[in-house]
Amino acid sequence: MASTTSPASTLGFAILAVLARGNRTGYDLAAAMRRPVGYFWTARHSQIHAELQKLRAACLVAYESEHGPGPQDKKVYHLTPEGRRALREWVTEPPRERPERDELVLKAYASWLAEPGMVRRMFAEQLAAHEERLTEYERHEASFGGPPALGDPRFGNYATLLCGLGYERHRIEWCRWMLSRLDEDA
Repeated sequence: MASTTSPASTLGFAILAVLARGNRTGYDLAAAMRRPVGYFWTARHSQIHAELQKLRAACLVAYESEHGPGPQDKKVYHLTPEGRRALREWVTEPPRERPERDELVLKAYASWLAEPGMVRRMFAEQLAAHEERLTEYERHEASFGGPPALGDPRFGNYATLLCGLGYERHRIEWCRWMLSRLDEDA
């Protein structure tokens, strides 16, 4: 199993998955981690940079120096054959169990302690944010014109977008339920 023998972390595998689609600088990786990877995984530039160093030490990525816009050369990272092999093995392994850590759910759990109007306002703001995100995701979905073929790298973009759409729809439904309960008890 790659997860027990590979030095890559889950963030490392996210970086490898982005690099499998094409060579990137650290800046380009950070941008790619916002969309579409940001539908399901986020990382700060400093985390990406540190992880790239680990991946390089493990011979899973390498880079070529190119002339940059400033006085420094830029590093353009690419997968090594070992990195592609590790990613290919990792993709089919069952995901690790992870604890759910959802701050909004925790706040709902403790909401009986707060002033109902303040709780209602927070859930109304959350509802608006999730509705906005759903609208954005639906716009992205329409741009696909249907699911790409399985061998197309955009298939992964589409699959993760559908997961994001489902999450946003569920979250909207739950926020509306919370608001209706708060309105009933007002």
